[in-house]
Amino acid sequence: RALYVTNHNISNMNTDGYSRQVALQRATNPMSLPGIGYLGTGTEIYDIVRVRDSYVDFKYWNESAPKGEWEVKRTSLLEIEKLLGEPSDNSFRKYMDDFFSSLDELSKNPSDYAFRQPVKESALSLTKHINETAKRLENMRKETIFSIDTKVKQINDIADQIGNLNKQIYVLELDGKSANDLRDKRELLVDELSKIVNVRVDESKDGKYRVNVGGITLVDHNYTNKMEYKPENPAYPYENRELKWADGNKVTLQSGELKGLIELVEGDGENGSYRGIPFYQKKLDEFASGFAGKINEQHGKGYDLEGNKGKEFFSSSEVGKEINALTISVSQAILEDVGKIAAAGTKGGVEDNTNILAMLALREN
Repeated sequence: RALYVTNHNISNMNTDGYSRQVALQRATNPMSLPGIGYLGTGTEIYDIVRVRDSYVDFKYWNESAPKGEWEVKRTSLLEIEKLLGEPSDNSFRKYMDDFFSSLDELSKNPSDYAFRQPVKESALSLTKHINETAKRLENMRKETIFSIDTKVKQINDIADQIGNLNKQIYVLELDGKSANDLRDKRELLVDELSKIVNVRVDESKDGKYRVNVGGITLVDHNYTNKMEYKPENPAYPYENRELKWADGNKVTLQSGELKGLIELVEGDGENGSYRGIPFYQKKLDEFASGFAGKINEQHGKGYDLEGNKGKEFFSSSEVGKEINALTISVSQAILEDVGKIAAAGTKGGVEDNTNILAMLALREN
């Protein structure tokens, strides 16, 4: 029987979550021989136990959640880093350099249409790059929300599996023996769960096994609580979501992959909050709005080739909406006629380049 236990250990040496087992032996009751004494009758295996340290499990589960949280954040930040692409030939710096270089060339010959066309093209390239980056950030936010939904489903599924194992283990251990392999399966599930959310595990003397998340019971023996991450308004599935228990109470997370994903979706950097995807979206919107506003302000002070007062250089692609990273575009007037670029600082000065030079000076602002 001891060899069978050894064989079981060797067979499971590559099984995830498996704990080595040991057969515990003791001497059997001796036989009393009159006039001689007590004769030993050999040995018996009275139990098979796991070689496992519950303290190490506790420490592992405590550290697994922060590790999961920062792995998720690191992966997402690396994606944002690639998306912004600085420095490279496909970065904001490159497109802005091209735009201001085209303005510099136009300042040398402000009346020539051949010098005006590159200004329009470089401005278009810049706005499209900003638009595309904003779309990618929004898509990344939506994909992260999908990942949160997946994690919540995974938590609920793991909770159900632990609840089922609790019932089986409880029944099998009524005679005082340990259901070793089932306990391994259960603790492997807790290992998996501990990376997603911060867990606290407790097993009472009567064999009832409990798993808590944020101070609230997720699994209490064979009872399981459920989480949900739903929007307030189903018509807007990517807005105003909150992680709640089935009874409507808010889920409090201290660490874990789920916390990392939620902070990436909601963190705007305000009041010391985490700088997630909304933070970079806000910064990009501020940049697009501020850049367009300053260029438009200076452009409006000049005059075009027909002597008309300059109008907006950049506009919103969505009528009635303010300029932001998603909507910034070159104005329709300039797209249709580059003669509308207000290069001159004086009315009728077709060779005047003072307003273009003033726009160029904004580069350092």
